[in-house]
Amino acid sequence: MDILPYLVTDDHHPDRNDEMDIATPESLWYKRPFKIHRNVGVDNDVVVCPASIGKPCPICEYRAKRMKEGADKGDTDMMKASLRNLYVAKPVKSKKFEAEPHIWDISQWLFQNLLNEELEEDEDYGVFPDLEEGMTLRIRFDSKTIGKSEPFADASRIDFEEREEQYTADILEDVPCLDEVLNVLSYKELQAKFFEMDDTDEVVDDYRGEDDDKNEKPRKKPSRKKEPEPEEDDDEQPTEKPARRTRGERSHKPEKNKCPHKHKFGEDWDEFADCDECDEFDACGKASGE
Repeated sequence: MDILPYLVTDDHHPDRNDEMDIATPESLWYKRPFKIHRNVGVDNDVVVCPASIGKPCPICEYRAKRMKEGADKGDTDMMKASLRNLYVAKPVKSKKFEAEPHIWDISQWLFQNLLNEELEEDEDYGVFPDLEEGMTLRIRFDSKTIGKSEPFADASRIDFEEREEQYTADILEDVPCLDEVLNVLSYKELQAKFFEMDDTDEVVDDYRGEDDDKNEKPRKKPSRKKEPEPEEDDDEQPTEKPARRTRGERSHKPEKNKCPHKHKFGEDWDEFADCDECDEFDACGKASGE
């Protein structure tokens, strides 16, 4: 597939880096990170976490409160948000998909982490989404399962190949704006769904409604530029300026402690499978600002 860049419109894009002109408004960038919550409400819905667009999330707030109260980790883990990415992907020589831009939704753990590793190995590959100098990605997926889950596709190898044909700016007319395709419920709507409230129910505890946040600047998330996210995921389907390096997405927050699993202490909190049993879990979470 060819991954095409889109024109960023969100002032609070999660990848925004003003110094490197990455994911700034009116620039081209190749992915749109966002987070989801699973099993929300009586219908066990999957919903977009409002933090994806820089707004407060009642589920994240309630999870943080329950963690502070010493709630069972298994219960709070069910409320944690999972990181995913949207891409504009154009299949190349596919028998199943038309050779036109598609929106591709896949978890961070199942693709982007491997892509980040490849770009660290050879930063010249960072040009891959460029319209005029980009590269085609040949991706191998393995079938994986976690526990009793249904099989899902997990990227195991990425090769960067010369494109048979490059693109002109005209293709951007057919590229959807990934900042505008997420369906994000309002604070009150999500709160009502999560707590299974009727319209007449009172607001739970002291959680804020969206009216309280109109004049409040979006809260900054912990800087975490290595963007990991292991999640017990699932339901994947293949449905920068782009030449900027994803290496520039990294932060270099000083570490007061060390992660026993060689992740970034205070940055990668609750992002990997081995976080669940880590002795430094609480300290790392506190350092991350969660």
